[in-house]
Formats: sequence, C-alpha cells, structure tokens
Amino acid sequence: MLIGYGGLNLPYDVPANEFLTGESGDKASTSRGGGGVPWLPDYLDRYEPDPIRYFMTANAPETRDTAFSWAEFYRRNNNELVGTYGNLVHRILTITTRNFEGKIPQPGEFTAQDRAMLESTADAFERVGAQIEACHFKEALREVMALAAEGNRYLDESEPWKVIKNDRERAATSLYVGLIVIDALKILTAPFLPFSAQKLHEMLGYGGDVHKERWAAPPRLPVGQALGTPVPLFEKLDEDRIAEENARLGEPWIDPEGAISEDKVQERVVIFEGQVRTRRELGEDWA
Repeated sequence: MLIGYGGLNLPYDVPANEFLTGESGDKASTSRGGGGVPWLPDYLDRYEPDPIRYFMTANAPETRDTAFSWAEFYRRNNNELVGTYGNLVHRILTITTRNFEGKIPQPGEFTAQDRAMLESTADAFERVGAQIEACHFKEALREVMALAAEGNRYLDESEPWKVIKNDRERAATSLYVGLIVIDALKILTAPFLPFSAQKLHEMLGYGGDVHKERWAAPPRLPVGQALGTPVPLFEKLDEDRIAEENARLGEPWIDPEGAISEDKVQERVVIFEGQVRTRRELGEDWA
C-alpha cells in the first residue's frame, strides 16, 4: 500500500522482540500500568533514566522472553555501570585532575601496549556500529562494555598513580590513552545512555551536544584542555531498597486518566497522501 503512494521512505527492517515479564511472569503492558512491571509509570520519580535504559537493553527479550527483577536491576547498575564503566571514568579523570592541574596532559611516545589499546578503541566503532545496524542492540552494548573492561585492565597494568613518582611522562601518556578511551566510550554509549554520555562529554571539557559528535574514536585530544570537575557518572544503589521496591509490586496501579474501556470502539485510520486520515474523513462511513 505504501509503495502505491510513491515518494515515501519505506521500512527495510522491522525487528520484533519477545516479551518482558515481571517476577510474577505477567507480561509488561503500558496500557495496564506496567502489567507485570507496575513500577513503569513512576520509575523516573526515584531513579535516573540511564540505568533502566541500560538494563532494558542488556536484558532485552530479543530472541526469548526475559524477566525484570529489582535484584538484577541493582546488580547490573552497581556491578556494571558503576563498577566497570563508571569506575574507569572516575579513576582516569580523578588521577589526571589531581596530578596534571585538571588538564589533558601532553603524552610521550606510545608503547606497544598503548597502541594496542588505541587500536582496540578505534575498532570498537566498527564492531558496535555493525551490531546497531543489524538491530542487535544487546550485542552492541556488550561490545561497548567489553571496551570499558579492557580500559580498566589497561589502567591496572599501566598503574599511572605509581609510575608518576618516578616517570611523570609515562604516567601522562597512559592517562592520555585512558582519556581517549573514555572519550570514545561517551560516543559509543550515547545511543544507549544519552544522559551520562552528555555528562561525560562535559567532564572531558567539551561544550555542545555529544550526539552531534562524529561516530569514530578521536585520533588525538586537545592537550591542555581544562577538564570538568570529576563526579561519579552513575549512582551506586543501596541494596536495602530492593525489599522496598518488591513491596511496591503488591500495590494496585490506578490509571490517573480513568479506567480503560475494553468496549471502546477505535476509529480505523489509513495513511493517505502522507497523512494519517480516518476512513470517515475519506468518505467511508464505517469505523
């Protein structure tokens, strides 16, 4: 039908997922106050948006039903967002700010270890981009977090906090490489975690919108650029609150717009000349 109108951008890929369920096994439903996940309508009253975006992507029901639980949500937030990605960002920014006057340092000559880390960072854009284009968002996010984990290993092995006592240039070089890694991660995470990506963009000393950045690893960083004040990228959640969240699951949800009538007749619509029109508007007197 769309082909007949001409000049329209036609869908070329229509991905479909299975169901997200709550711990009760009931399917999620936005029209039933969340259905099996009744916290959906008021989640943002208590949490930042990026952690649930991360959980929903990492646990997406791409090939089979998956279940939401508060315990798993807290685990992924604290172990993965805070413990892996956030930890890498905070360590690099804090050490750099403390030892290099809060500015991007001048690097020395790169070692084989440095070049391997930079190559892996550059290659991540092709790997993640290919998964996004194929609508494999879970795998794309897994590639992003793998780079964050690799960045942590690189930092642990290079130990700039120790090296700086005897070799300031070497410490500056490893921190410079680490800054390139997190500069790349802010772009790689932007499709999934837009708010923390912008936050990191600003902590790295940049202005403007991170979502307008080029999809590629930065070949170099502006030496001497002032960094923003390092703050945790994500909040570690108190696991004592899990019981409180589970207790909420037993509370009935009340639609603020009133009950949804199962008998309400929905007027049928079509796309006509690029606009949504009802059949009644087009002279077909039926709903």
